[in-house]
Amino acid sequence: MTITEAPVRTRWMAAYALAMIGVAAGWFGPIQILLPEQAARLAGADGKESLLALVTAIGAAASLVANPLWGAISDRMGSRRPIFVAGTVIGVAGLLVLSAAGSRPVMIAGWALVQTGLNGPLAALAAMIGDRVPQRQRGTVGALFGVAQIAGVVLGTALAVVGPGATGYVAVAVAVPALGAALLLTHREPAHAAGRPRARWVRPGAQFAWAWLIRFLLNLVNALVLVYLFYYLSDQVGVADTATWVLLLTVVNVLFAGVLGFAGGVLSDRWERRRIFVAAAAVILAAGTVLMALVPVAAVVIVASVLVGAGWGAYVAVDLAVLTQVLPDAGTRATMLGVANVAGTLPQLLAPVVAAPVVTRLGGYPVLYLLTAAIALLALACLPRLQALS
Repeated sequence: MTITEAPVRTRWMAAYALAMIGVAAGWFGPIQILLPEQAARLAGADGKESLLALVTAIGAAASLVANPLWGAISDRMGSRRPIFVAGTVIGVAGLLVLSAAGSRPVMIAGWALVQTGLNGPLAALAAMIGDRVPQRQRGTVGALFGVAQIAGVVLGTALAVVGPGATGYVAVAVAVPALGAALLLTHREPAHAAGRPRARWVRPGAQFAWAWLIRFLLNLVNALVLVYLFYYLSDQVGVADTATWVLLLTVVNVLFAGVLGFAGGVLSDRWERRRIFVAAAAVILAAGTVLMALVPVAAVVIVASVLVGAGWGAYVAVDLAVLTQVLPDAGTRATMLGVANVAGTLPQLLAPVVAAPVVTRLGGYPVLYLLTAAIALLALACLPRLQALS
């Protein structure tokens, strides 16, 4: 697919952001509240962590396969819209299965369907940046992609708080396609360079590999913060209304991530610099998670959420701008962005695998969040290898 150098309009960007908010709500409403509550109902207090870890790990494994596969199909078809629609349908079906799940196998199957399906619109949305957005706007639109994901976390969490259980799942299932509809009406596919593009594998190259690794590490930080946040607040911090606290911290996180993310994207385009934002993100994320580890007091956890939100915002400001700059070949854009998205989904698989034994046997939440801080700093250590960026 060819890239036009004409700037994308505000109307397209607004529709794009709404679609991403819907996809993120479909993911994070369940992850933040609905899945933990459902796991507690089905497995009880003694088995909730293990069941949640199993459900999220299987879902992440499905996502790990689905995202590159959706991307490859999209490149083969030469169109993003069918992938967006088909994936949304499958994801909504999974949410409805979860709304009726009364057993562990049905819960697992429902979440695997959600993960498999919603990777379709995610792959399409990521590829649209490379298809439609000129290089001089990619920091701004890429930041919009990240900020919309963050806003979707708030929406999904709010829907889960207002309508717990089956009602929450149904509300999220309605929100996902409703928010995506505007993009289907607004988006136009770019003209093909020469008929149907041929999907083929292109060797990624070292710069893509380093960008992939940094994305993986910082997404792992985010996943480790979120995976047991519900239980951390109830069991370690000792708050009374856990669901409301999750919503409060999510709003705080999103407020700072959204402001810094969008402002950072605009500034990175203006300054033509990306690496400084990644470096700031790693340091700020490490600071926030150290606070969570050492001072599990409600007021301090709010400060930690500010830092985690600010750090994540600094990273999403340039995340997709970095990746699209190091892609090896325009003809396999969706495929390679699917591979890049593995760096976002694989941490969902690994986070519960890492967190469960640490929380239950190897030192609890202090050790978990100190480990998370070390992972953030490891991403910082990788940054000098990314020489393709300013």
